[in-house]
Amino acid sequence: MRPVAQALPACLLSLATAVAALCALPLLGPLFADADWWRGPASAVVLLAVVGAAAQWVRLPAAVAPVLQLVALTAAVTARHAPDAALLGVLPTPAAAKRLIGLVLAGVLDIRTNVIPVPATDGIVLLVTLLLGVLTVSAHLMAVALRVPGVAGAALLSLVAVPLTVHHEGVGRSAFATAAAGFLLLFAVDSAVRAAAWGPRTTPRGGREARGRAAVAAGLWGLGAAGTAAVCVVLALLVPALVPGLASGSVFSLVEQLRAGGRTVTTVDPLTSLRGSLSSHGNRRVLEYHTSDPDPEYLRTHVLDTFDGETWTMSPVEAAAEDRLNGTIPRSPGLSGGSAGTSVTTDVTVSAEVRGMDFLPLPYPSSDVQVTGEWYVDPDTLMVFSPDGEAAGLTYRVTSTASTPDGDALRSAASAASLRVDQRYLDLPPLSAEVARLTEDITADAASPFDQALALQDWFTGGDFTYDLDPPRVPGGTDPLAHFLLDSRTGYCQHFASAMAVMARHLGIPARVAVGYTAGEHVGSDRWTVRESDAHAWPELYFAGYGWLRFEPTPGAGQPNAAPPDYAAAAPERTPAGEPRETAGPEPSTAPERTPAGEPQETAAGEDSRDGERFSADPAADADSVDGGWGAAAFAAAAAVAAALLAVPALVRHLVRALRWQRSRGAAESARAAWSELRDDLVDLGWEWNPAHSPRTVERLLLARGPVADRARAALHRIVAAEEAVRYAPHTPAVPDLAEDCRTVRRALAASSPPLSRVRAVLLPRSLWASRPRRVDARGMQTRGGRGAHRDPHA
Repeated sequence: MRPVAQALPACLLSLATAVAALCALPLLGPLFADADWWRGPASAVVLLAVVGAAAQWVRLPAAVAPVLQLVALTAAVTARHAPDAALLGVLPTPAAAKRLIGLVLAGVLDIRTNVIPVPATDGIVLLVTLLLGVLTVSAHLMAVALRVPGVAGAALLSLVAVPLTVHHEGVGRSAFATAAAGFLLLFAVDSAVRAAAWGPRTTPRGGREARGRAAVAAGLWGLGAAGTAAVCVVLALLVPALVPGLASGSVFSLVEQLRAGGRTVTTVDPLTSLRGSLSSHGNRRVLEYHTSDPDPEYLRTHVLDTFDGETWTMSPVEAAAEDRLNGTIPRSPGLSGGSAGTSVTTDVTVSAEVRGMDFLPLPYPSSDVQVTGEWYVDPDTLMVFSPDGEAAGLTYRVTSTASTPDGDALRSAASAASLRVDQRYLDLPPLSAEVARLTEDITADAASPFDQALALQDWFTGGDFTYDLDPPRVPGGTDPLAHFLLDSRTGYCQHFASAMAVMARHLGIPARVAVGYTAGEHVGSDRWTVRESDAHAWPELYFAGYGWLRFEPTPGAGQPNAAPPDYAAAAPERTPAGEPRETAGPEPSTAPERTPAGEPQETAAGEDSRDGERFSADPAADADSVDGGWGAAAFAAAAAVAAALLAVPALVRHLVRALRWQRSRGAAESARAAWSELRDDLVDLGWEWNPAHSPRTVERLLLARGPVADRARAALHRIVAAEEAVRYAPHTPAVPDLAEDCRTVRRALAASSPPLSRVRAVLLPRSLWASRPRRVDARGMQTRGGRGAHRDPHA
């Protein structure tokens, strides 16, 4: 066992790495709805720290510690998630492995189908534990064995990419500061360990003046380090502040006021959030409201006005001072005084569990919103939003207008050519000829823009369409819109709303896509409840004098709480093709329920079928119902990760060799590089190396090991002669092709070594961490390092 003085630095590095991993854990906090999600991952990190420190204390080879840590991680997750199927509760068995794989697949499914913040299910917690565990093991290898703490810290700080990618608020100040503190602690411990390796610090001689100069130098060094850190922090904040595309997340909100004008507000993609809400397992309550309207209007949050040929996006909105909400909302664009309806008051209370709601759900059109906090209104779309806060737990009052336009009046509304509306609501990339022809055929018998809108709506709700949250994938190179309308005819509200809005624009009707919630469930008197499953998307079309009006192309069987407004409920008497239609739309009870492939879908006993997806109470059973390719994909991913980890030492060794030769520009540098390469090649293959031996002695001992080819013998002699010239000659003669000589000797050494040694030299080159010298026994053979050994001057 090592003496305490030698083992303690490595143990401290191991513990500092674990502390850095724990400090990075809060970066994932905003992604979870449950407060105790961190217990499992944190316990695993603590266990890995203990195992890593113990391996350093007993001086195990550097390659053994990661293996022991991975074994400990496997035992930890087995004991936590599958103890009854494991041997002694910790050792994995085939049954335990099957359960863990099922939980991993269930966690992947939970991530795909839940909106952030996600519940801390066993599958998701297991995934986070494995992710953090592998990162901790990698960081331990980098910081302790390879002594590159910067790479180790970067591996742990890579967790910051997760919330920046999937969460609209980015990374919070406290979480970022905590992770940065752990990163700096790792650097500080590594610096202290390196400084301690130089031995005890000596007291400056020369009296008080010398000690004063030393103190001044130390102070200047500290100020320089602090100045460097300050410059890095300032640049990290200023660069994103001056580049609008980089300023997302609360970290950069500290300097957003440096920009001129209002603040550009970014939010999570509304369509992505919609998909997550509809697929959520929990179907949590989003809000409750009391209203005087017996037939409440939808609650709109976002307006998407830009179509790029594949998807709809929202134009940026700015929190300008003149748009600060003070109660009254600007008049709805295009709404004339004669079309005003009955005033409706709605009191909304948002659930405290909701996360990331920075756009208020409001009935449209609203005229007054009484809400606390800093909220702004977009004068064009009337969206109400906040650049900093969110609506969780908020209560606000909305005054809106309940209007039922007259169909005849809508038919006589001004034509599209005379509408005063922003051109962006008519902009449309070129459509495929099939989609354009289909749109014109559907509306061939329509006499007005309003009749065209009704014809489109009726075609979707009465046509052969299937509502499904998991529509078939679009083949590569295929127009997504044409594939949906002509081939698959399978999708959910996003697809129906997007398609109708595009087809309306093709006809010259201004259109956009609204995202929000349906009216929800009537739970008594004037009270309504809105849940995640009520998330919805619908098209809004513009008619002069009435402004933006809602239509409902989504089949009623998909979302029971979705229904067309009264003015759009009456469908045309005949289809565009001229054939009589018996009903305006399919009855929910007779709507076809089929899979994307067109085969009937049955619901097994004990399962809850909703919106075409099947869920069971057992997450492992859900994982088994996922496509069979999941198992193969998971195995392939695990194999790829394992192969990548195995390749890291070989890649590092190759990089060290390349950098060594790149820096060798003169004769002396080339000779030293060749001698260092010879030493590292011998160490990698497990051959004997003694830094006390002269170059001539090293050559004699190597040649004495066995027969050596003439070419390799000559190459070895040139390397030895070059090293002798560096050590003893006044001038070092240039020796060409020393790098080729090293390759020749390396091949000869490998040919004389056992196969296992050759494999180990490639996958786990010892020269990367075998930095301590070795001592010579009575026979001149090497043993482990001791006091009598001398360090190689070129080590």
